Amino acid sequence: MFIFNHHHPLAAPYLTTVLGFTVVLLISVWFFIHYLRVGLNSADSTRIDSKK
Repeated sequence: MFIFNHHHPLAAPYLTTVLGFTVVLLISVWFFIHYLRVGLNSADSTRIDSKK
């Protein structure tokens, strides 16, 4: 595995940081999309003005 590479000694912390931020961003985007899909669901909304 690529735990320690003597040619690039900072490769493992860099990859860990990049992968960690990628996972955090993906989870955040998923929560945001889920929030929009649940919050903007118009099927369970109530009709305000019944004359229209």
